[in-house]
Amino acid sequence: MRAASSLSNRVFLACTLLAMLSLGFAFYFVDERASNEAEADLRRGLAEAGTLVDHYGATRTDHFTRLARVVADLPKLKAAVETGDPPTVQPLADEYRAEVNADLLVLTGRSGGVLGSAGADAATIAAAAQDPQSVQEISTFTPHSRGVLQLVSVPILLDGELPEILGRLTVGVFLDDRLAAEFKGLTGSEIAFGAQGHILASTLPPDARATLAPATAASAIGSVAIDDEEFLVLARPLLPADGAPRAAGVALILRSRTDRLRFLNTIRTGLAGVMIVTLLLATILSYGVARTMTRPLAAITTAMREVAATGDLTRKVALKSRAWDDEDARLLASTFNALTESIARFQREATQKDRLSSLGRLSTVIAHEIRNPLMIIRASLSTLRRDHVTPSELREAVSDIDGETMRLNRIVTEVLDFARPIRFELAEADLNQICRASAEAAWTEDPSPAVAFDLDPAMPRVVTDAERLRTALVNILTNARHAVLAGARADTGTDGRATVADVDEPGVRVQTRAANGRVAIAIQDRGIGITPEDMAHIFDPYFTTRRAGTGLGLPIAKNIIEGLGGTLTVSSRRGEGTEIRIDLPQNLGGPQA
Repeated sequence: MRAASSLSNRVFLACTLLAMLSLGFAFYFVDERASNEAEADLRRGLAEAGTLVDHYGATRTDHFTRLARVVADLPKLKAAVETGDPPTVQPLADEYRAEVNADLLVLTGRSGGVLGSAGADAATIAAAAQDPQSVQEISTFTPHSRGVLQLVSVPILLDGELPEILGRLTVGVFLDDRLAAEFKGLTGSEIAFGAQGHILASTLPPDARATLAPATAASAIGSVAIDDEEFLVLARPLLPADGAPRAAGVALILRSRTDRLRFLNTIRTGLAGVMIVTLLLATILSYGVARTMTRPLAAITTAMREVAATGDLTRKVALKSRAWDDEDARLLASTFNALTESIARFQREATQKDRLSSLGRLSTVIAHEIRNPLMIIRASLSTLRRDHVTPSELREAVSDIDGETMRLNRIVTEVLDFARPIRFELAEADLNQICRASAEAAWTEDPSPAVAFDLDPAMPRVVTDAERLRTALVNILTNARHAVLAGARADTGTDGRATVADVDEPGVRVQTRAANGRVAIAIQDRGIGITPEDMAHIFDPYFTTRRAGTGLGLPIAKNIIEGLGGTLTVSSRRGEGTEIRIDLPQNLGGPQA
């Protein structure tokens, strides 16, 4: 087999197989033992919960029986019941029900008629009433719409040599959802109360009661499935205080087998993790055994990865000479080092050539831009050197020198703005006013072509760097103006000014809009347009199709717009014009750099 053809693979397969067999056996043993223990613990817990329910139920019955005895022995109550007058007995029924804290309390007379009731209708009690002349203390359970009703009844005796039965006092408490929740908190189990084969109260959802009903007749721990969850259920009869089975209710104690055994998933996950770690250790051990052969190759592979990731072609393979290292691998490493040295040398030479080429292009552009202003300044100085200079010639020469000096300063500023990071000074500004001022600056040299404004009258004030934004808009508008003039010259074969002035629509249109916390500026021109080939390079530095252009206007504008948190997009069709859209936040969150 090819998998076992190398020592590394053989060692790896042996260690892996041993680890898998050992862990597989351990996994089976632990899982089986833990499952059995969890099942036994679940059943023990269920039996203990049943004992707690029995004890709590007996304690509760005894508590209400004792209270009923105390109340039935009160002289005030005996006197009222002896009268047989319901209006006299009713206030005492209301008073003692509150003191006993029972859900209902009923007082009956010698004949069994109801003299007073509080908390429930007399018909409910009459249905479960016993012999009114009985001296027994009776505890029974009966179904009710609210749950299982537990009734504790004691006789009201008139003391004497022969005690006389005046009537009976019956106290009732409900085994309802609220009491089931209390039992759940006591036992840590789900609780349900039922009677006559029906579940009347439960801590589980109401739609589970029909599923639980058959469990009321079970005599041992059973199993029931509710909503894809398996429960173990134990039925405990609710016997009266005297132990008689009459009218007995049933308490169901449930514990989720699914939830209880869920921890086994954690154990299985842990064992799987141990298996993975062991397999990793086996892998490391196998490669450690084969280290003498794989060390030089691994060093070469690592160096190649680092070269691919970082692009650093100066990376070399560092190998320590050891007697057991492979000679061919060391030779391969030496060859790789020689190769990277050669590539790094060629890369340095190419970088130097690119730098010189970029410097030459920049020098050509700057020299071209600076030569014209210098020639004009020189001519103006020649005029000033003459002996007789008229005032008009003097003003014209000074104006030319001032204008060309400003032009030189603009060229230097553009180059510096492009070469260094831009710092912004944010403040509130009127975007419509910035657009008007930018157009005025772009149209200073020549009033044609016409520019139209479609400015949003509801434009809010924006937080931005007004001067930087104005610089970007001036560059864009200047390009738009030159594009319209170039298109007119192409159509007429002249300088294009008369043609552009005669058209019905303006050559350039500036539009502003505001919506959803952002503002948009659209600059449309009806100029010559941009070819698809040039569109891919319009943001490249020093790329220009205009003879007098520097190729920095749009790159600088794009840098400014993006620095202000916005976007700049360009769409154009040759011969139809260009549209530049600027999207900016209305309120820039903080200073940008």
